[in-house]
Amino acid sequence: MTTHPRIPRARRPLVALAAGLLTLSATTALTALPAAAAAPGPDTAVVDSGAGWTVAEAAGGYLVSLTLDTALPVKDDMPVLLADGASLGPAAESADGRTLTVTTADPSAATATAVTWQWSTGGDDSAAGPGMLPADSAPRTAQPNARQPSGPKGPGSPPAPAGPAATSGDPTTVGTGHYTVADYDFGAQSIALADIGGIRGELEGRIYLPAGGGDHPLVVFLHGRHSSCYNTTTLKGASGWPCPAGTAPILSYAGYDGAGQALAADGFTVVSISANAINANDNQLSPDDGAVSRGQLVLDTLTMLDAANSGRPVSHHDAATGQDLTLDQALAAGRSTYPAGTITARRLVGTMDFSRIGLMGHSRGGEGVVTAGTLNEALPHPWNLTSVFALAPIDFTRATLPDVVTTTLLPYCDGDVSDQQGQHFYADARDGTFSDDVQRSDIWVMGTDHDFYNSSWTPPYPGASDDWSATNDPVCGTSATALASGRNIRLTAAQEYQVGSAYIAGFFESTLGGQSRFQGMFDGSGQEPPSVADYADVRTVARQPSSLRDDITTFAAASPQVTATGAVTATVCANKYGRTVPEALPYCTNPGSTLTNQQVPYWTPANYAPNVPLNPMTHLTWSGTDGGLRVAVPPGSRNVSRYDEMTVDMSPDESVTTGTDLELSVTDTAGRTWRGPVSGLNPWGVTRMPASTSTNLGKIVLQQVHVPTSALRKAGLDLTRLSAIGFTPAVGADGPVGGGAYLSDLGFDSKDQGAPRVRRRPAVDVASTAVEEGAGPGTDAVAVYLSHPSASPVTAYLTVIGSATGTAGAAMGQVTFPPGATCRAVRVPVTGDTVPGAVPSAAYKIAVSDSTDAVLGSHDFGALTVREDDGVTGAATPALPVGVQGNVCAEHSALAHPGRLTAADSRPAPGETVPVRASGYRDGEAVTFTLDSVVLGTAVASSDGAVRFAVVIPAGHPRASAVVSATGAGSGRVSTVSLRVSGPLGGGGR
Repeated sequence: MTTHPRIPRARRPLVALAAGLLTLSATTALTALPAAAAAPGPDTAVVDSGAGWTVAEAAGGYLVSLTLDTALPVKDDMPVLLADGASLGPAAESADGRTLTVTTADPSAATATAVTWQWSTGGDDSAAGPGMLPADSAPRTAQPNARQPSGPKGPGSPPAPAGPAATSGDPTTVGTGHYTVADYDFGAQSIALADIGGIRGELEGRIYLPAGGGDHPLVVFLHGRHSSCYNTTTLKGASGWPCPAGTAPILSYAGYDGAGQALAADGFTVVSISANAINANDNQLSPDDGAVSRGQLVLDTLTMLDAANSGRPVSHHDAATGQDLTLDQALAAGRSTYPAGTITARRLVGTMDFSRIGLMGHSRGGEGVVTAGTLNEALPHPWNLTSVFALAPIDFTRATLPDVVTTTLLPYCDGDVSDQQGQHFYADARDGTFSDDVQRSDIWVMGTDHDFYNSSWTPPYPGASDDWSATNDPVCGTSATALASGRNIRLTAAQEYQVGSAYIAGFFESTLGGQSRFQGMFDGSGQEPPSVADYADVRTVARQPSSLRDDITTFAAASPQVTATGAVTATVCANKYGRTVPEALPYCTNPGSTLTNQQVPYWTPANYAPNVPLNPMTHLTWSGTDGGLRVAVPPGSRNVSRYDEMTVDMSPDESVTTGTDLELSVTDTAGRTWRGPVSGLNPWGVTRMPASTSTNLGKIVLQQVHVPTSALRKAGLDLTRLSAIGFTPAVGADGPVGGGAYLSDLGFDSKDQGAPRVRRRPAVDVASTAVEEGAGPGTDAVAVYLSHPSASPVTAYLTVIGSATGTAGAAMGQVTFPPGATCRAVRVPVTGDTVPGAVPSAAYKIAVSDSTDAVLGSHDFGALTVREDDGVTGAATPALPVGVQGNVCAEHSALAHPGRLTAADSRPAPGETVPVRASGYRDGEAVTFTLDSVVLGTAVASSDGAVRFAVVIPAGHPRASAVVSATGAGSGRVSTVSLRVSGPLGGGGR
């Protein structure tokens, strides 16, 4: 498969957004919901085609379809379609993985000369499998790891920031207690899954239970997207769930034994859960590719565990076998995957402390546990969630998680999620997005890939491969040539697994278990556990709780407080070049930049929020060493005596080849000054990250520079009267030349986890709506709403998704809810036409993201469905008229309160005709009438919203109650009336 870079192309402006008086212009191209996408059939309005691809007319745009030679590999990444090398946006995947579709309003789709596909991050499309089974001829579970063989940290790796290099004790060996392990399995279709086409999935997993009495902190693990099954002959990954004949399940949940057993040995109850059904169906059936499905599965598991912990009966129905299984039966069934399991339902009673809950998720599971956290805060009574660990996560939706301690771990040699988009979980929440008081951190582990943190995803296990497929790459490759390059930083699979086990265990030991000796692994101190300190290059950036931090400047906005002199310039910037929505700030990448999305994780556009602003900061450039940047300390912040350190985040820009330098200075009001080179404080802050010819490497990643306030005091400064902080160009590894660096988040702080405390917050969602296509340009509305009013202003971004220009979305704008408001109508123009289409209607995906003072809800994705009103080509049946859109906020509110049908006779006899009527519908929408769910027919509402219909009671209808319903095709409004069918036609007693 040949992939193409995202080449920006000019597009005709088609879509704008408006919210109240807010108007935002943009270019358009809209991406269909998976459920709405369908390849055009024969005799449809195909306007363009090529080898294996077609472009057909659709309401408001075009349906683009590409047929693949083989099924799409199962990865955590997302496929996108490209027209002549430019991205059309995320693609819907067919059930067999052989067809990709996008619905777009971009007219250039009709003139494409080639349609291809690639992963959204630009990653490799291969999916290798092992050549042999493990010796025991089954997927092997991992064993707890002790110290792994030492290896080099990589040539030229600078030393860790000042402070103890290793923690006292290791998280993987600190526990010495006894524990038991058991699998449970309620069946392949034992739980209803949320937001994924109404399917059911497995309620299955592994429990690590400490011996002895008492309740223990509870940790839940969630794996990511991997093949759900493997072919028992070829050992390659296989699709489908339940696993089809000739295949067997891949036990992804069993891949974190190292961390699970280490925690259980130290008194934690750990449950690692399976999500194979979601993995087999998310790209095909879920509007957000499974985020809500995974998050709700975590919450449903907590509900099951709470019942077990309380001694209440636990039972689930498995639709695959038609059986009801109790918890004891599920534990017995789990012995097929873990024969040594001896845990019983009675043994689980009183073993879990639900006041101390932590979540770990890997890849799409990382987004899943973040989503569990946001869904949790929308509950009337949230679970007591304390901490979340996101391991190599995806972040398709730009979700932000408040109120819990969070850490994001990012592998530098990730070949699957190669743009490290999970960086946003840290960066989006670091600058006052929520009024909370918790620590957040970002951990980069050099030389590790995406998959080997899970032993079930590591060769020689079935369906496993190294996701970094460029084996000869001198930095991250694994061939003999690569390893001998002198530049290679790659860890072995065993070393990587140990890093993951140590950091997962250490995080929960610290956040749930009160083990302060492991806090230095996550608070920016740069400490590493002894089992990995000899070989792992781990780089940590942390944002301390608001109560323990004073931001001198975030560098996110221009301010008279920040001044540049001499050969130095300072520009506040945001995003990477290539956006299609006009930017308020200059791009952070240099003019003529060749940096890819994979090289700038801070500015990687999210798949479903590609134009939402990303991480403004200050770009410092200099042409010589004269002059500098001065930051005046505000009068209210001059006393820093209560804090332990000064910190600033920085990275050299792409003009720096190897390294540069800056002199950092701090001055008090008496003119006393401390000075120090950044290269002596944290050389990573002025050194480019490892690079090769791969466009996935040479990343721009902010590192954290620390200056202890004790050093300032030792230099004679009065810590109660600081006046200025300076940055002066210095000579670095590149020599006496100009240079550039990015600066962010300058302040003083003291290290601590803060005060995690979940609270009920408003959830922000978007309502789906249906409109007529129209004959030309027109505007329609979308309702963005809150679950309940907020006492403070709430903001979020609405995006109409997909474009053939880079990864840009068609339209994007910020929506603001004043205190007390719960719904905003946002105008979205749609381009109509007078041409028949290939499909009855086209559904364009809409999504909300990047919220402040509210969490994303379970309906953060919706669809703007445009009905083809010019006729449908081929054999397709036209869709029912949806009418003239009304007040979308009122229409959405009405869905929670069914209307009332008025019947001329509430006690009809069989065979009788009963006139019914209702009001509140759209002008011109078709209303479908049913009797006890049997469709009777349709009627069209009049201009005043009234509709009438004659209901015929079947002659053989039993003498019992009957329900007549009327459902609007556009508004979704439902009106009902209950009738009592009694007596023969014309009989009495009514």
